[in-house]
Amino acid sequence: MQKRVIVDTTSGKVGGVRHRGVASFLGIPYGAPTGGPARFRPPEHAKPWPGVRDATIFGNAAPQNDIRLAATGSWVEAIDYFYPRTGSALEGIPMGEDCLVLNVWTPEARVPGDRPVMVWLHGGGYQHGAGSESMFLGDRLARLGDVVVVTVNHRLGMFGYLNLEELLGGEFEGSGIAGLLDLVLALEWVRDNIDGFGGDPGNVTLFGQSGGGDKVRNLMSMPSVSGLFHKAIIQSSPGPLPTSPEAAHDLAAQTVHVAGLSPSRARELTTWGTGPLLELQRCVTGDVMGGFTLDQDIFAAAQASFTPSVDPAPTPDGAGVPVLIGYTSHDASLILCNAPEYATFTDPQLHAWTAGRFGATAEATATAYQDRVGPEPARLRLARIVTDMTFAPAAINLASELSTRHTVHCYEFAYQTPILGGLLGATHSLDLPFVFHNAELSPLAGDRGDRREVSTRMAQAWTSFARTGEPGHGDIPTWEPYTPETRATMRIDSTWSPHTGQHPRDLPTGAGA
Repeated sequence: MQKRVIVDTTSGKVGGVRHRGVASFLGIPYGAPTGGPARFRPPEHAKPWPGVRDATIFGNAAPQNDIRLAATGSWVEAIDYFYPRTGSALEGIPMGEDCLVLNVWTPEARVPGDRPVMVWLHGGGYQHGAGSESMFLGDRLARLGDVVVVTVNHRLGMFGYLNLEELLGGEFEGSGIAGLLDLVLALEWVRDNIDGFGGDPGNVTLFGQSGGGDKVRNLMSMPSVSGLFHKAIIQSSPGPLPTSPEAAHDLAAQTVHVAGLSPSRARELTTWGTGPLLELQRCVTGDVMGGFTLDQDIFAAAQASFTPSVDPAPTPDGAGVPVLIGYTSHDASLILCNAPEYATFTDPQLHAWTAGRFGATAEATATAYQDRVGPEPARLRLARIVTDMTFAPAAINLASELSTRHTVHCYEFAYQTPILGGLLGATHSLDLPFVFHNAELSPLAGDRGDRREVSTRMAQAWTSFARTGEPGHGDIPTWEPYTPETRATMRIDSTWSPHTGQHPRDLPTGAGA
């Protein structure tokens, strides 16, 4: 039975609903609309409202181009498993520039300041996604772990990361990181309001995956965020993209030129409609990964524009917060499957691919993977190798760097989804329904009989970490902290197994961690 629940916030009362022991509050504004004169500028606090604001439907997603425009190969089939509502990251939610909204799920008995808070930053690079995606529904995680779950929308693409300060002056300072400034404002909202939802503002965990993990890493390096969160989880972050202030200024100049404006008329972009701006963005960035083939530079083909114009390699600090960091065994398969030839990739093709990249060590590399993983399809061995050149070392190197100042725990998610005939393995984003305890509800997880057990253990580890800074609990083996010497890593599958010493991702080529 559903029952209305009303909570006071700094902007006014919000009315959510309680169902099956969890109260949900959807689409709560934490910032003012970002369109028109406010476009490209730092966010402002939400304006107060009278009475009780309805909080039973999701708010706007940030304006974004449809990821389906770039889909080729097997990714066309995979999209419906990732986004089962509509096949789009928007999943039926409207988009608009009044998008600074967040969602809160909290267990029924609300004691002010009582529960750990977990604030989720969605992936999608800096280009697409929303906190309302079906994999991120927070009610089951809140119920299982007795935590308060918050998911956040913020500006994306040129709306959040186009650096116009050099063209338009100091009033547009921060335009190149406006989307990150949105997230700072959201964390301030959590600090000021979450106790009314039963959350402890002194025990906030920031967690994100892929681009969301990179946002966590960036926020750790921003002094303005100090004290706003106390633990950090970084899942499958590809690491910092190669950006620089010069590149950001060049991209802004290119965007203004493509728009048909002189630099002196760049301010006119604040008067454009959302649709024309998205078309301009498409013209500047192209279809990310569109037409990608395996003989191209894989990550050059996948790299998005409009990333934050901040230091390309900020030193994460986060005031010594505990960190949980990891990746999936076949993270790269989600990128690779966009190539038409991925689904039928053969052993001879794999040998040719490794020979072209590793030269004299190609045979040793192929043999090492064959010995370790057994009769795995060539496409999945390719995905492991590419993961071990990219996502895995990004996680391991960051873990090694952070471990000198933080307590770090490291993991590898190895659970393989059976969808599409096992095409993707333990792919990028597959960990998400398991973390949110939604594996039984997500088509992406498939129908393996052990999915509920794996999901329960994983969600318990994440909520244990949010509560204490330690991911260990009674249903899994001892999870030791990571150090550069021990390189302790928990392998997550139907059986959880800790590894130490030589990392399973070390390559004979030296391309691994």
